[in-house]
Amino acid sequence: MTQSSSYHRDHWVEVSQSRQDAYEEMFRWRPEMEPLLAPARIVEGERVLDFGCGPGHLSVEVARRVGSGGHVDAIDINADFIASARARANADGVGTQFAAHNVTEPVLPFADASFDLAMSKSVLEYVDDPASVLAEFYRVLKPGGRAHVIDSDWRMMVLEPIGAERQARLFDAARIAWQTPDIGRRLPGLFRAAGFRDVSVTVLASPDTGGRRLPIVINMADYARELGGMEPAEIDAIVAEAEAAVQTGEYLFILPQFVVTGWR
Repeated sequence: MTQSSSYHRDHWVEVSQSRQDAYEEMFRWRPEMEPLLAPARIVEGERVLDFGCGPGHLSVEVARRVGSGGHVDAIDINADFIASARARANADGVGTQFAAHNVTEPVLPFADASFDLAMSKSVLEYVDDPASVLAEFYRVLKPGGRAHVIDSDWRMMVLEPIGAERQARLFDAARIAWQTPDIGRRLPGLFRAAGFRDVSVTVLASPDTGGRRLPIVINMADYARELGGMEPAEIDAIVAEAEAAVQTGEYLFILPQFVVTGWR
């Protein structure tokens, strides 16, 4: 099947209900995720931009941390995610310090030097030009503000007992869903090229042995089916084997997360 050259972005504009439900669970804030956020050094009273907020779990957690004297502006290209983020902020009692924006343009709709912190999680792998996004982060940050990006490196993914060869075939069949699948390893250089200083890098690779991140594999399989880059029977067999491995204790999934922070 032929897909547009913007599929990497367009497949986020509207998502199926099953994907929406999976993201609600996968993106839910958990205390064990603290190492992803700690280097951002969030303090009360700050104004924060969350670029590509999804259903808003991380945005709401940040809103709690900046408190009543701070503010979070969360943006996304998916209107359903924005609605979920607004509802979540109101339900959690942080609605007064939270605004969600449905934004489709690459230029951020904010003035220069507006924010103390600009952040994104699992987003830059999908944008047209990560360097342009970081340039926009630099523009909207106050002097002394910082950018904080958490993103994957799909070339480092581990999925057992599927094995490297079959895993690579599945990824290659779904490859068009990512604009920059190895964005993680590229982030430090992109930060420095954008002008950020004191760039810090942490790589987190927490293993999933219980199947919590199995929806990531299922999403990849769905992309491969939609794009027609692999025989459906082989895709089905990989998913079935991964699901069965959760029950037998053979399942292992690792997707390294690069956590990169830099100062303006």
